[in-house]
Amino acid sequence: MLYLLKGIILGLIIVFPGMSGGTVLIILGIYEKIIYDISKLRLRQHWSLVTGALAGIFAGGMIMAYLFTFYRNMTAAFLLGLLLASIKAVLKGLPGPNTMRRIILVIGFAAGFLMAIEPLDLLDKSRNVNAFLLIVGGAISSATMLIPGVPGSSVLIAMGIYDDVLFYLRELEFFPLAVFVVGCLLGIMLLSKMLAQIYDTHRITISYFFAGLIAGSSRVLFPISWDVTVVLAFLAGFVLVWNLGGKSEDTAS
Repeated sequence: MLYLLKGIILGLIIVFPGMSGGTVLIILGIYEKIIYDISKLRLRQHWSLVTGALAGIFAGGMIMAYLFTFYRNMTAAFLLGLLLASIKAVLKGLPGPNTMRRIILVIGFAAGFLMAIEPLDLLDKSRNVNAFLLIVGGAISSATMLIPGVPGSSVLIAMGIYDDVLFYLRELEFFPLAVFVVGCLLGIMLLSKMLAQIYDTHRITISYFFAGLIAGSSRVLFPISWDVTVVLAFLAGFVLVWNLGGKSEDTAS
């Protein structure tokens, strides 16, 4: 039951952009065991965690879809704060920028800015996202989610399908959701170990690129208008992740 509850907590949190699944696993005290068992494909004992995570993602996605539908500006501002503050966790413990790292940061920013074109919305319109894109997005986001400090959901924002997944959750469109879940499972089983090894080898380069990607793709979350409540929502999201971003290393030590 405790493992199921931890899965629900994980699922609820990773729905939010800027929230790192790897960091949550560290805080819950199960990160090393999860990574080791995934590398050995020992997944049977973690089905309760997976079940809880799927339930948490579904519940969190429904809540997020509701808020985004009826409180678009405040929700977008809150998510914008979450996303921008996560840059701290991505770059935590790395050497400061030099010329090459600044170039990588700019390249990442340009990539995120160009890929994330349309503002996020949940309008009542048909979403015909290519199944291949859903699988790739699910695979990459789930695999990067396991890297502490790296928010997997920001991958979906950069690819322009974060709001599509929320739309599918809100409308209970099971086929595209099933395709996305298949991509997530494939990412965890097939890509997580490889990405973790690449990340360990090229951590500085990847982290600066990812920080730029997050900053560039955040354009889709800018509120249409600003007022006091929208500013407060942005600050709440920013402070939440800014404080959490310094805990992954501390909790692990």
